[in-house]
Amino acid sequence: MRRLTIVLIVLLVTTFALSRLYLLYSHKFYDVTGTAEWITDKHRLAAGEALAFFAARDFELPSNRYYTKIKIVGDPEYTLYFNGVEIGGRRVGEDRWLDVYDVTPIAKTGRNRIVVAVRSDNGVGGLIAALDIAPDYQNMVVSGSDWKIYRQWSDRLLLADVPSIASRPPMLLGRPPMRRWNYLERRERSLATPPQKIVPPKNVSTMIGALPEVRVINGVAVTVTSRSGATVYDFGPTRGRARLTLHDPARVSVRVNVRFANDPSELAPLEGNLQSFVFGSGEQTIIDPVERSFRYVMVYGSLARADVAQ
Repeated sequence: MRRLTIVLIVLLVTTFALSRLYLLYSHKFYDVTGTAEWITDKHRLAAGEALAFFAARDFELPSNRYYTKIKIVGDPEYTLYFNGVEIGGRRVGEDRWLDVYDVTPIAKTGRNRIVVAVRSDNGVGGLIAALDIAPDYQNMVVSGSDWKIYRQWSDRLLLADVPSIASRPPMLLGRPPMRRWNYLERRERSLATPPQKIVPPKNVSTMIGALPEVRVINGVAVTVTSRSGATVYDFGPTRGRARLTLHDPARVSVRVNVRFANDPSELAPLEGNLQSFVFGSGEQTIIDPVERSFRYVMVYGSLARADVAQ
């Protein structure tokens, strides 16, 4: 009986030790962002208001680096800039993977700068980023408390901090896995191609459109139909990135609802390719990070106009 007890104890200890080793090495295998934390702007997440913020970080790169790669995702939408150049971005949706951009041709020995614009139509989301310079030197720079968060945009932010614009530390949300973000799978991404031309619409018309709207009635959230004036921009069959321009720069974060369509019948129904674009304070023009095929861009309300960047 005593021998059986000893065997059971040995088995339990061995099982515990193996499970700890599995957790340790599986964590190292899946956790490709090291000590990077999800960060966001300090705000009331429960308010449900549109939010755009700009996260910035200056850092030094050594001369003996093998490459320079940025691993990043901003949920639900982000645009990455590195040393003043737009690198890429996307609308995340359910595809929460870690985008990897090889920025070796743009990286410099000495001072470099990352700026990320993060946009959310309901204020919920975050940003995580890390930078590798060699296979054995990963996560040299990671998102965390040493980043700066700006709520006001200026083109000068792409190259340096702007003393006249207030910044503040980020709100730290934690390391993966957490909340709706698990460990993220790496996906190599191509660098964004700068627009070569701006295409104006061939025709502009107005109509009354339908928008889904969530209202709380007797304590219950229900979806109702809201009617709104809209401007329809007809570009003919085209492919590119929609560019929206406010008639006046935003003073606070502003949401503009847009519908993409290829046929006039797709403009009137409540269902369809409806997207929200969020401008940050100080912004007047933003470009959709997603390249699309469409004919019509329907802009609800009278805040912004549309053309296409190609």
